[in-house]
Amino acid sequence: MLKKISIKSILALCLFVLLFACSKDDPDPINENEAFSRVTLEVTKEGSSNPTTYTFEVEEHDHDDEDQVDHQGEHIKIDLEANATYNVSISFFNISDNITSEIIEEKDEHQFFYDITDELNGFSIVSAANDTEDSNGNPLFLKTIWTTTGKTSGVVVGYLIHEPTSKTGSTRNDIGGATDIQIEFEVHVK
Repeated sequence: MLKKISIKSILALCLFVLLFACSKDDPDPINENEAFSRVTLEVTKEGSSNPTTYTFEVEEHDHDDEDQVDHQGEHIKIDLEANATYNVSISFFNISDNITSEIIEEKDEHQFFYDITDELNGFSIVSAANDTEDSNGNPLFLKTIWTTTGKTSGVVVGYLIHEPTSKTGSTRNDIGGATDIQIEFEVHVK
């Protein structure tokens, strides 16, 4: 009988110690991905001071204040002139708050990637001189320069990537990581 009591007591004591030991070693909270409601592109033709702003509603987001979102249809069309250069900046919002600064603060964990379809011949997007760079000198592509040559049209898909595995790839698969946001728009060069 004494043997049964001591085994039960030892098991109970071990279970008690195990439970309290685990609670002291709780992992640090995970930095959850930001909740986005919309994205804006501000497009300014070089030599002009009149930007055009395009607003993209982020899918799967239930807007509390619909007046703050510019619903421009399923596909947004961006008209550009041939043989021109444009300065483009991208901003990210959570309802009414501009949270682009949070992405810049976490610059090593983010990158924006533009995937240009093959039919957009003579259209290019490069990082601007005033773009933010991560600690390794890789651009985030938040400020870009778009260059057009001849008339063309096609689709561009933009991705805000969280924890990319590479920031030097030429396709979305090369970049890796998780997609925080995906936007799609048609570019028409006239």
